[in-house]
Amino acid sequence: MYQLKVREHFDAAHQLDGYKGKCHELHGHRWEVIVTLEGDTLDDINMLIDFKIVKDTLKNGFDTYLDHHYLNETLKVGNPTAEYVAEWLFVYLQRTFGSLNIVSVEVFESPDCSVTYSEVENEC
Repeated sequence: MYQLKVREHFDAAHQLDGYKGKCHELHGHRWEVIVTLEGDTLDDINMLIDFKIVKDTLKNGFDTYLDHHYLNETLKVGNPTAEYVAEWLFVYLQRTFGSLNIVSVEVFESPDCSVTYSEVENEC
C-alpha cells in the first residue's frame, strides 16, 4: 500500500458564533492543510498519482471556496471550525479522486493546533 501526502495552505477569515472567547469576533488564519491519499496500484510510470494533480485540485478548491474568503458565507455554515473545514475538504477531495482512498485531511489553524478528519470503518 502506498500513501502520498501533500501540504498546502490558504488564507481565510471566519468567526465562531456562540463561542466564549476571542474567536467569536471576525478573524483570519493561514490555514495549513495536509492531505493523505492511499492506493495499492501504481500507474505506467510508477506513480500513485502525480503530486501536481493533487496540488492543482487543492488549489482549485481553495481558490473557489476558501482562499481569501469569509468561510461562514462560502461554506454556508454558522461555525466553520477547523473540524468542519477538514471534513469539508475530505468530501471535496473524495468527489474528485474517486479511485483513490482519501485517508485523512489535517487542518492547522495555527502552527501548534490542528485537527484531522478521516472516515474510519467500524468493524462491528
